[in-house]
Amino acid sequence: WGDFWSAGAAWVISKEDFFNADWVDILKIKASYGEQGNDQIGSYRYTSLYDIVNSVGHPASTPSTLGNKDITWETQQNFNVGVEFDFFKGRLGGSVEYFNRKTSDMLFSFPLPPSYGYTSYTANIGDMVNRGVEVELKATPIKVRDFEWNVNLNFTAYKNKVSYLPEERKTMEIDGKKGYSSGSYFYGEDCALYTYMLKKYAGVNENGQSMWYRNIEEPVLDENGAPMKDFMGNTITKVVGTETTTDYNSASDYLCGTALPDAYGGFGTSIRWKGFDLSVDFSYQIGGQVYDGDYASMMGSPTTGSKGRNMHADILKSWTESNNSNVPRLQFGDTHTAGSSDRFLTDASYLSLNNINFGYTFPKLWTKKVGVENLRLYVAADNIWVWSKRQGLDPRQSISGSSTSAYYAPIRTISGGVTLTF
Repeated sequence: WGDFWSAGAAWVISKEDFFNADWVDILKIKASYGEQGNDQIGSYRYTSLYDIVNSVGHPASTPSTLGNKDITWETQQNFNVGVEFDFFKGRLGGSVEYFNRKTSDMLFSFPLPPSYGYTSYTANIGDMVNRGVEVELKATPIKVRDFEWNVNLNFTAYKNKVSYLPEERKTMEIDGKKGYSSGSYFYGEDCALYTYMLKKYAGVNENGQSMWYRNIEEPVLDENGAPMKDFMGNTITKVVGTETTTDYNSASDYLCGTALPDAYGGFGTSIRWKGFDLSVDFSYQIGGQVYDGDYASMMGSPTTGSKGRNMHADILKSWTESNNSNVPRLQFGDTHTAGSSDRFLTDASYLSLNNINFGYTFPKLWTKKVGVENLRLYVAADNIWVWSKRQGLDPRQSISGSSTSAYYAPIRTISGGVTLTF
């Protein structure tokens, strides 16, 4: 169990006797601080678990999950301060809020070498900070007897970084940042969450072969000119330059940005004229990167047993002696033509048209004659379209920046109906 508390206060300035602005309906300043606990990691993570299996007719146990007796709550500390307002008799309103959210003792799966007998265990790996601003606006630019136009907008911009990692989590250093890797991500101090750790694509050489960058390293020498060693006995090196290589396995890993966006939100508008009404709603994201794994798989060279595989039209742009392209040559059996690298990182910005709703409400003078209080006919379309960097790519799939064609996008629907009120 854990104790988590919160407190908040607000001051409605517009109600004070000294406040005198007829065009201000409401003006409120607010602030709050609170804590939340996160235990959404599965059960029994504090103890090791085993599976009972059949071993040639006899019961046996096999390791299942490695426990961590020191595991504790992940705690999020939230500080918010902002202002709410309504002006011009409700024609313009909204709120602006600054937030600072610190997450302490983050719960993550920490990877282990296979020789350990387990692939990972759940641990409190460090602290993280999110700072940003949230804006919500609504306005009615036009409001007359038979016509009304409303608009709305919400916008969130923030910066994220891992603010602290204990020394035992700093098992590697990349681009001057110390931390650890898990899959294609690097977790290090002063790095954003879901920072990609990938090889960097360097184009093609004069023969059309893929190239990647590789660090040139030299040993760090002590005052006697001898190579320095770390506590594991490994030689400490420093990067003195870079070079290109066609050997994928010898290419170096680099930090290649984060999946997290710079900003996101939504906007919409609605119009009412006599009995007709129309509303449209959008959502958007600005910045961040998504790894387009489906595109990568369709840009690879054919191999034995690959009959029937999909190939992207960009394969037609592959390098040839007469086509000086940045797309590698198509060569049977080349398993690294589409090797995982920043070549397949794609801008995760998008704009989605979520909903269009059109309706007509019959005049009450007509409907009351047949005993109906309200009668409205409508047609609606949902999940209509998504504009992104590449057609078919939907960056909304995951906050971590992964994407797959096995993902079912929100179903596009068109519907209509009648609303009756008696």
